[in-house]
Amino acid sequence: MRGTSVLSEFNDHPRLKVRFGTGWDTCNYHCEYCVTDQPLGETSGATGSLPILTRIGQGITSPSKIAGKLSSIGKRLASAQAPPEVAEWSEEKYLRVIDRFAELPFRMDVRIGVGGETFINKTVVEGARRLSNHDNTFAVNLISNLSFSFAQYQKIFQGFDLSRVALVCSFHPTEIKDVDKWIETAVQINQIVDLAIVLVAWPPLMAELRANKARMEAVGLEVFVQAFHGWHDQEKYPEAYSDDDRALLRDVFYSQHDFDHMVDLKQPGKCYAGVDYVYVDINGNVSRCGTYKTPIGNVFKQLNLLQRPAACPGTECWCDTENLNTVEFRENYQLVGLNQHKYVRRQPSPATID
Repeated sequence: MRGTSVLSEFNDHPRLKVRFGTGWDTCNYHCEYCVTDQPLGETSGATGSLPILTRIGQGITSPSKIAGKLSSIGKRLASAQAPPEVAEWSEEKYLRVIDRFAELPFRMDVRIGVGGETFINKTVVEGARRLSNHDNTFAVNLISNLSFSFAQYQKIFQGFDLSRVALVCSFHPTEIKDVDKWIETAVQINQIVDLAIVLVAWPPLMAELRANKARMEAVGLEVFVQAFHGWHDQEKYPEAYSDDDRALLRDVFYSQHDFDHMVDLKQPGKCYAGVDYVYVDINGNVSRCGTYKTPIGNVFKQLNLLQRPAACPGTECWCDTENLNTVEFRENYQLVGLNQHKYVRRQPSPATID
């Protein structure tokens, strides 16, 4: 069962949501539709370079996946207007930022962002462990493909304050050898941390999307669907979703708000990014958000938070459901716990009911 934790002198401090972009980019899965385009690492892979370049020899055993991935990358690079600068992974810098979070005058709600698999890197895990034990930590949000056994996760989580841990696990049926076992592990993990499952609406997976979601919800798992953003069969998504696809997605999406922003690409409008949510890179540099990196300070020097919501500098919101900070979202939904992927629709006030 989950333990209990009590924030001490930080109870009265404001909550600050953080996406910590670590630069860690190695994965043990090879998903063709991976949003990071960095899927070709090994569990013991080297750091400091792109796995897609350093592990290209794996194409000998899986040439179709490599070819599909290279095609996807080429099209994304061709359409990119200004690719954001990526801070390079460093164990020393990573732990330094983690320890700095303990000194900030906020109740910290941190998502440790990776471009690969969290739990294959012992240093990433150690940082998450430290963060979970900071006095001012409200929540530690982690992401994983859930590729280990429950017994392995029990060992990994030793020393964590699990009452502060939330986990989002991506279901990748193209990589999972035993789906029944995967779901069984998810059910077990759900007993010890705040868990949510994400399904990606990649076109070849659409046919089984509803059934997979229902199957997991039937055993008590919280499930949400994420739109596919990228290229498939020479078409760009989400724009290329058919009317039937959109009808299905509207039905299975977590909220109308998710659908509007992630499928219909509704413009974000005013946003709280930079007010009580920020993006921090491995050098401690702070930006309003991770998509449009408007600088607002550094965690080791000075943090210049905005006083009120401001317009999003872009035309699309890529922050996803873990950090929906638009004014519209705040007015209509509220987070309900540790997991940045779980929220409920606000009830209308009596004055607004006819």
